[in-house]
Amino acid sequence: MIQIPYIDRTIELDIPMENIVFDAYPRCIAPAEELEAILRRALANPIGTPPLQDMVKPEERVIIIADDNTRCTPTKQVIPVLLDALNKAGVTDKFIQIMIASGTHRPMTRDELDVKYGDQVLSRVPILTHHYRDPNELVHYGLTDRGTRIQVNRHVVEADFRIAVGNIVPHHPVGWSAGAKAVLPGVGGEETIAQMHLLGSRDPALGKIDTEMRHEIEDFADKIGLNFILNVILNREGLLVDAVAGHFAAAHRVGVKKSKSVWGVTIPRPADITISSTSPIDFDFYQADKGLFSAEIATQIGGEIILVSGCIEGVSPAHPELASYVGQMTNNEIWSLLSAGDVSDPLTCAEAIVINDLKDKRNITIVSDGLTPALCIKMGFHHVLPGNLADYLSTRLEENPTLQVGILRQSGQVLPILPG
Repeated sequence: MIQIPYIDRTIELDIPMENIVFDAYPRCIAPAEELEAILRRALANPIGTPPLQDMVKPEERVIIIADDNTRCTPTKQVIPVLLDALNKAGVTDKFIQIMIASGTHRPMTRDELDVKYGDQVLSRVPILTHHYRDPNELVHYGLTDRGTRIQVNRHVVEADFRIAVGNIVPHHPVGWSAGAKAVLPGVGGEETIAQMHLLGSRDPALGKIDTEMRHEIEDFADKIGLNFILNVILNREGLLVDAVAGHFAAAHRVGVKKSKSVWGVTIPRPADITISSTSPIDFDFYQADKGLFSAEIATQIGGEIILVSGCIEGVSPAHPELASYVGQMTNNEIWSLLSAGDVSDPLTCAEAIVINDLKDKRNITIVSDGLTPALCIKMGFHHVLPGNLADYLSTRLEENPTLQVGILRQSGQVLPILPG
């Protein structure tokens, strides 16, 4: 019996072993014995910059840019070590703020902040919410080399020193998370974020580094002055394996190599059906669709992706318009609307474009309580309730006993790698 994670429970499936072509987990890597020691070592040996104490000056205003609860970064443990390092460099807590790099996500609730950051952080420094659509919270800061207007949170550029904290994992469409991604889309304005994602919709790049989208992100970071990063690499249980610190590009590249040893998983060949379980990323479809793009690599053209995801908050609290584009409009129609400036949320259009491209080549079945059958049909997907997945899969195998089935676990982060 095979168990597929789903929110806080499992779905049991009976699949004959001869039909399973792969069951891909992130690699089993032992966590570091001393979390704080690993973080302190990274801070003391930065890549591409001097040590933090040689860069920041006492009484400089420091802003730490860190992610929200849709990401697994253990900020509750990481931030106190960073605060202590800043204190040691002469910067007291009263000169430090944290900005949530939420991009276009909804704001975190107080309870979510308590869980994500903990009293050790909340009792020491203020935490600011990023409002990506509020003109009073944004400033224009010139252009990127591609000509994109830089809209950025004013608190970030008003600080004297900027540090980004994140977790390095494979990420669609930018390739890899963390590094400069904390500032774009993390603390960018709506227009800048949308242009970045439209760039990614033309060249999705899961697991790649040298892309136009990464260049745009790092140009943005260079223009606004991202001074330092502290990035972690976690194992599949979410425990610290390693950390890197220093320059937002140089340190990030070293971290990517370390992360790939955890999250990069070789599979023998693409499957006819890939069961893609996004747990623990079950917030909404806008986050869960990362499991579609990892499964795309692992699934034959013309095959089926079965996305198993709770989607607890539906399509997306911040981007409900996604359901009005996916399956409802062709990409040519979406691009025409974008060219005419006739859309309220270009970022959602960018997401719809890459999903529509995927749907043209593979069939998609959604297994979720969070998305209704009617909504899935509207978006051009097949829908199966979690309790009916075993019967659905049995029927598919009865119809074609030779079907090759693959399983991706933690598919919102895993990187399938084909031989060669």
